[in-house]
Amino acid sequence: MNDVNAGFSAERMVFQEWVANQIAPHVAEGEWQALLDQVDRLRADSQPHRLARVFTAIPRNLKSVDKDLRITLAEADKRTGQLPLVVTDWPLVRLIRVWVLMNIPALEETAYVSLIERLFKYGEMEELAALYAALPVYDFPSAWRLRCTEGIRSNMAPVRQAIMVNNHYPSQFLDEGAWNQLVLKAFFTDEDIPHIIGLKQRNNARLAEALVDYAYELHAAKRTINPMLWILVAPFVDERAYRLMEQIILKSQQLHERKAIAYAFQMSSYRPATDFMTGNSELTDLLDTADTPWVGWPEQTN
Repeated sequence: MNDVNAGFSAERMVFQEWVANQIAPHVAEGEWQALLDQVDRLRADSQPHRLARVFTAIPRNLKSVDKDLRITLAEADKRTGQLPLVVTDWPLVRLIRVWVLMNIPALEETAYVSLIERLFKYGEMEELAALYAALPVYDFPSAWRLRCTEGIRSNMAPVRQAIMVNNHYPSQFLDEGAWNQLVLKAFFTDEDIPHIIGLKQRNNARLAEALVDYAYELHAAKRTINPMLWILVAPFVDERAYRLMEQIILKSQQLHERKAIAYAFQMSSYRPATDFMTGNSELTDLLDTADTPWVGWPEQTN
C-alpha cells in the first residue's frame, strides 16, 4: 500500500469511528455491541450473504432505535476522506446502514461493485434510499454513474431525494445529460431545489432551455412555477425566456416569483432584461434576496 492509500485508509477509519460514535448513544448497549460484532465479521469476510444479512436486518435487530428519530451531523462533510457526506435530517436507520456500507473492506473493483449491486437489486424502498445516500462514500466512484442515473428515474420519493438533495455525488460524476435530467426531475417532483449540491456550478444552457420549455407549459396550465427555475435561467436569458418572464413579473401576485425574475434580469447579460429593470426603478425592492431560496447565490461555489 502506497503512502497516499495508507493516508486515505487511515482517514476513512477515523471517519467511520466518528460516525459510529454519533450512532451509539441512540442504540441499546447490547444491541450495539452485537452490531459491532457483525461488522467486525463483515470486515474479515465480506461475503454477499453476510453483508445482506447485516444490512437488511438492522431495523429488526435494533429494537431500541427510535424509528422516528431524525439525525443531522453538522460536521460529517468535513471528516470523510472521499466525497463529503452530508447527513441532514436522515432517519437513524439510514445512517446506520450507510455506516455499515462504509465498513466493507478493500476489494478489487469487480468484487466490490458486485457486492453492493446485489443490495440494489433486491432492496426495498428504505434500503435503496440508504444505498443511494451512500454514493459519496463508495470506492470506485466512477462505477456508480449508471446506478445513480437509474435512481433519478425512481418513482419512490425517498430514493430520489437521497440522490438529489444534499448529495455530492451527482454533481461530481454525472455527465451533462444525466445532470440535466436530475434537475428537471427535481422540478417536476417539487424537490428541495436549493439543496441540490452543485446546482450553480453545473448550470448550463441546455438545462436553461429545457427549464424555459417547462415554464411555458406550467404557465399555459396556470400552474405555479418554482422561482428557483428563473435563477437557473438567469445567465442564459434570451428572447423566448424574456417574453414569458416579462409577462409574469408584470402580472404575478406571488412575491417570490416576481423577486426571482427581477433578480434574474439583474444578473442577466440580455440587454432587454437589464433595460427592463432600469426602466422600472420601482421594482428595485424586488432585488432584496432576504428570506429567498437563492439568498447568497452569487457566493455559492458548490
